[in-house]
Formats: sequence, structure tokens, C-alpha cells
Amino acid sequence: MRFFNYTLIDQKICQLAGAIETNLLTYINPQNLGEQKKKFFESLNKNEQYNPVFTYASRNPLYTYFDMNPNFKIYQNELKELIKDLGEDSLGIIFEKKIIDLFERMELVRSVGTENFAGNSESYYGTVDPQTLRRAKELLSKEIVLEEKKIHFDEAKKVIEAFLKKKKLNYKVKQRETENGAKFSVNIRTKEIFINKDVFFSENTLRRLIAHEIEGHVYRYENGLLQPYGIFSRGLSKETLETEEGLAVYIEQQQKINIDAQLKEYAGRVMAITTASKKSFFETFEEMNKYFSQEDSFTLALRAKRGTWKQDVGSAFTKDALYLKGLLLVEDFLKDQKVETLYHGRYSINDTPLALDIAGLVKPAHLPECLKKESART
Repeated sequence: MRFFNYTLIDQKICQLAGAIETNLLTYINPQNLGEQKKKFFESLNKNEQYNPVFTYASRNPLYTYFDMNPNFKIYQNELKELIKDLGEDSLGIIFEKKIIDLFERMELVRSVGTENFAGNSESYYGTVDPQTLRRAKELLSKEIVLEEKKIHFDEAKKVIEAFLKKKKLNYKVKQRETENGAKFSVNIRTKEIFINKDVFFSENTLRRLIAHEIEGHVYRYENGLLQPYGIFSRGLSKETLETEEGLAVYIEQQQKINIDAQLKEYAGRVMAITTASKKSFFETFEEMNKYFSQEDSFTLALRAKRGTWKQDVGSAFTKDALYLKGLLLVEDFLKDQKVETLYHGRYSINDTPLALDIAGLVKPAHLPECLKKESART
């Protein structure tokens, strides 16, 4: 029987992942967003159609699409060699899935702003399936009462820091100057929580973000660090993100937080992607404006179109469909499974049988309070 040194393979894969992986949003969020947004609304006020012309950050030479960087080829070859050293047991399959994930992610990042980006996005994140589209349409038909937003950075920071201290999590809360991207986000690698400058939250929204970002994403990452293999904190396959986002939304619901407005936004993201894949930025905006304000409609069109080659043709960045699609999958999975089966680290529902088959797996140290109670009852 052949012996596989999975500890060394795990270390090598994590090392390569650290060198290869990058924050995709750094490259797909337009650098000239403020200028193009202003031009878009000036044209709109004149009853004129305008499709933005976005410019993107210069990519790391490793990811330059048309010029192959020598290091890129080195990483490719190293990953191919690693596959040869894998067995056919659960851990071997997990490592192989992670290597394939890294290959596909490299291609996705390298194709930002090119004709191939939309196709690579569909390959990596998938497309909108009929079930998700049906749920999105149902949610969009609902009337939502918006809550008053009066909590600013200083107060939000105190609330989040108190929660982190209670849970014994050593994360820093920082203010972020940029207007691009999410208003509230977590970098699990650097253990930093970012809140955008001049953003106000409602009390309900702040509770929801804590549930989503910390009890959803951070807890799974921290539990993954406890496992015998580092890959459990990195994510076992490309499907990990779908389960991550779906589980985070599920936790929001279990916390008994009113998330109707957020669910409608997730539905809007699905509809925006569906529209953007066939139509222009302006046409996507028009479709969204049937359900949302002009400001929110622009944001939804932007999220669906960022990173794509041209804004006057049909093409979409499909990642945002994972929130609602993932929720449906998690809801179905948890009909006959306990929540903690998804909390040993960062992995997808499909990877759960493989993950739970690993020797030496450590019991999750972090579980959301609402789910702890649920687990105690079952």
C-alpha cells in the first residue's frame, strides 16, 4: 500500500494557495466609478442612455491575461505534480478538488476585463438556475418597509468590538475610506473588519451583518484553523463559497432578525445577473428600477456588470447569485442534518461527507448561539 504524506501536501497546497489566491474584488471594482456614475445619472436626467466605460486596477503581472508570467507556469506545474502524489481516499479527493479550484481561480482573475471573463465567471460560480430565479421573482414582488439608519461608525465599532470580546475573537475593526465594495466586510486572513466611511446602519442591519460576517464566515474560518489540515481554513473546493453565503443568510434568518429588505436585495442580485447576461448596463439598470430606487438599481447593475469586457453588450459577473442559491441549498440540506456538520471549517455541502471522514477532525469551537440551542434540542 502506497504511503501519502498528506501533511506535507497540505502545507504545499496552502503555500501555493497563499501565493496564487487574491481578492478578486480588488481587480473587478472599477477605479473610475465615481466619474462614470456621475456621467450615468447626468445622462439619465437628460433622458439619454449611457453605458459606463470602466477602467480597472492594473493586475499583478502573475495574472496578466495575454502575457504568460514565468511564475504562473511554475505554479501550474507544481500543482500538476501535486496531483500525481494524491491517493483515492477522502483526503486525496479533497486535495485534488482544491488544486482544480486554484487552476480555475487563476484563469478567472487573469481574464478580468477581457471577453473571456463572463464565461470564466459562469464556469467558476455557475449560472442562475430556474429554482433560484423563481424564488427571486417571489421576493421581488414583496413590499418592504425600510428602517431608519442612525448608527454611525463609532457606535457600530463599539457594538462589534463588544461582540468580538465576548466571543474571544482577536479581530480589529477599522474604518475604510473607499466607496467601492461592501459597506461592511471581513478579511479573515488579516483578521480585520472594515466599515466604509460615512455609512449609517439601522440597529437591525448591524445585528444582521454581525450574524452574517462573524457568525457565518469568521466562525467557519476559525474552526477550520483547529483542524489537522490547513486546507480546512482555506476552503476545500470552489463550491465552498456557495455554502458559505447560503449558510450566512440562513443564520440571519435563525437569529429572528427581520431580513426582508436584504432578501429582496439578494433577489435583485439574481435578477440583475439574469438581465446583465443578455443586456447592457443601462438595460439592467432599467430592469432593476422596476423594483428598487435609482441609487440601488445602479449598484445592482454595477455588481452584475463589474469586471466584464464591455458595458453595452450582454455579459455578467455571476458570483452574486450564490447568496440566494446557497440559501436554498442550505435550507434543503438542514432538513435532515445538524448545523454543526457545516461548521468544522470552510467546505461545501457537497464536500461534507468527505470532510467528516477525515481522521482527527476537531469539534467546532464556535457556533452561533441560535444554532447551539437548535442543536441542543435535536
